[in-house]
Formats: sequence, structure tokens, C-alpha cells
Amino acid sequence: GECAVQVMPSGPGLATRAVEQVLITAIYSAREELVLTTPYFVPSEPLSLALIAAARRGVKVVLVLPARVDSQLVRYASGAFKVEMLEAGVKIAAFNDGLLHTKSVTVDGTHSLFGSVNLDPRSMRLNFEILLAVYNADFTSRLRALQQQYIDQSQLLDLETYQIRPRLQQTAENFARLLSPLL
Repeated sequence: GECAVQVMPSGPGLATRAVEQVLITAIYSAREELVLTTPYFVPSEPLSLALIAAARRGVKVVLVLPARVDSQLVRYASGAFKVEMLEAGVKIAAFNDGLLHTKSVTVDGTHSLFGSVNLDPRSMRLNFEILLAVYNADFTSRLRALQQQYIDQSQLLDLETYQIRPRLQQTAENFARLLSPLL
């Protein structure tokens, strides 16, 4: 069909951080629902703050992440951010059906973002990636239906249960978080 699509590249040769800025703008523009899927979740501080702010202002924010990640360091770094997200009211769905490789964002059922960009600094600034912004409710509803399939195959994390994970794991996560700008 006909719809407006905006193409945004990222990479070390580009002077702007357009991809991260578009993601953050999309998060701040959400009024009702924001669903994000990504295999790697190691957000920058501005991205993390935007997600927390969205949840605290009443937006239903759902992060769909794989239950298991193929990089142990990324898994630990991601774990350190999950507590903050859960405390703010972000729902985290741990996808159990293999490595989730979809990178997508739907905003209020009206527009969406998808491409090769993970929610981590390396993907936003160092890797050559591409993000498509699609301004079409029909396309977004089909993408949202796919995201719902992922959610249905996931286990929602519970803050109380997550907080009592082993102390050694928490220490490893906090250490890995220190390295997160490099991941």
C-alpha cells in the first residue's frame, strides 16, 4: 500500500545521532502504548530515561527481550537495566522461543520503527545500521500483531522475583553495566 517511510542510517561515519534521537522522540511522543522488541537491550542513559519517563506518565511500555542472549556480557549488562525498568512500571516480556532477532517499535498503534538497530550503544553509534520509520496505522497494526505473538510466547518478569536473584548475578550485572557504553 501507500505510506510514508523515512529511512535513517547509523554508523561511525555519520555526524549525527539521528537514529537514537528518533527512537527517543518516538518514546516521548507515546501517549498510550509503546512496544519495543530487541535482542540486545543495553540502553544509553537518554534512552533509559525516556523509557522510564514514558512508563511513569502512564504509557503502557512493554519491552520484549529474548530470555537467553548469545553474549554473556550483554546478558549481564541488560540485567542491570531491567530492575530500573520494572521499578518504573515497564513490563518486560522474556521471549522463550529462541533468540528473538526482531528490532521493532510500535507507538500508539499509529506509527512504527523497525530495521537492524538494537537498543545498545554499539548499534546506535558504531555499527552500520538502518532504521525505517513507517507512518501508517495499517502497517503498524500488523507489526503490533507480530509483537503480540512474541509477547504470547514470553514470560512476564515480576519485580519482586527479579529482585531476589542471586547476589553474585547482581554483582556481575552491575559490573557489566559499567562497560555498557562499550557494548
